[in-house]
Amino acid sequence: MLDGQPVAFLSCSEKFKSSVAYPVRAALADIDVRGVIVGEEPQLPRTDWGPEDKVESYLNASDAFLALCTADNVHTDGRIECRQNIIDEVQRARNKPHLRSRIMVLKVAEVQLPSNINPIHEPLDLENLGPCIDLIIRQLRTWGVLAGAPAIPHTQTPLIPVDRLLAEVKLGEFDKATALAYQISLHGDRAGQLAAVAELLNRLRPSADDENLQENTGVHVISTVLDGFARIDHTLVSPQAIEELSLSPETTHRIAAVDLLWDLAEAAPGMVPLGLLGRLARPNDEDWYVEAPAMAVVKLLMLTRRHARVIFDRLAASTEAEDRYAVAAALLDLSRVQPAAVPPDLAHRLVNDNDELVKSKAQEVVDVISSLPKDAYDQRYQPFGI
Repeated sequence: MLDGQPVAFLSCSEKFKSSVAYPVRAALADIDVRGVIVGEEPQLPRTDWGPEDKVESYLNASDAFLALCTADNVHTDGRIECRQNIIDEVQRARNKPHLRSRIMVLKVAEVQLPSNINPIHEPLDLENLGPCIDLIIRQLRTWGVLAGAPAIPHTQTPLIPVDRLLAEVKLGEFDKATALAYQISLHGDRAGQLAAVAELLNRLRPSADDENLQENTGVHVISTVLDGFARIDHTLVSPQAIEELSLSPETTHRIAAVDLLWDLAEAAPGMVPLGLLGRLARPNDEDWYVEAPAMAVVKLLMLTRRHARVIFDRLAASTEAEDRYAVAAALLDLSRVQPAAVPPDLAHRLVNDNDELVKSKAQEVVDVISSLPKDAYDQRYQPFGI
């Protein structure tokens, strides 16, 4: 379709265009079908400049293909054929899944078609096009081409079966949860998705009425489904909801918060609240299942968001060697992926640490980045080299 109209591709010769193709196109317009004569159409958007590209784009946009085979070439042996471009376009249409069962060939009696594409055809009477046009319209109706513009996708606010979702997803099935959330997003509106997310968040909250929700496995599955919704639309889970999870005394809830921050860091790095992330990225006094992925999120942000370094700067100033060592180790990981993203001043500060393990790890970082130009870190974040 084009602009909401069904499209019939008219394959014809230049010689008979005005006497055959134009009347057919006019008749199609009367029934709100756009008849396309490629040579007279504008280039479609995002189409290469070549004539073959133009033909290809209109074939892709068409709902039916009509070959108007007129007597164009008379050979010395008496054979009469249509123009070769019509034969080529018939073959191309046959190779399109959406067109191969919607090809109609009309030809004058004396025209011979190549044996390899000799299809069922209808008579084309140049002196009386009325019956031909009637056949075309009837065939288009049979194919369903005249059904009109595609229906606008309908969404509503169905009751999303949260219990069924939780029953279908097992521990660790993140991809399945994402696929289910996407399926729901196709058939339901935002209000329904927000309601489902609110229900999932509510089930993560302590409840004296349902002790099963406090089982680790149950909480992880709920978090997995919640993550699925966030991956499809990260705005479905508000920063306030993530913060609530991050402040929970339940480790599983803080793990859920980190998972949501990870997905947010991938989708929209600038939307990650650094203070919230910094409260979770605490190697010395946070559970490993929380702080390790939180530190990984910081490393991910460092690839695109310079000021995420404030989290590492604060940990590097910690009185706890474990915090400082974790920063050095994170910078080493970062240097192996994108050396220019490592703040050299921070690496050199840790080289002078009073803890031998921290110094040793930081020295590995300095060794990796030492071959970079002195301004590599600063230039990485300067737009247009300014």
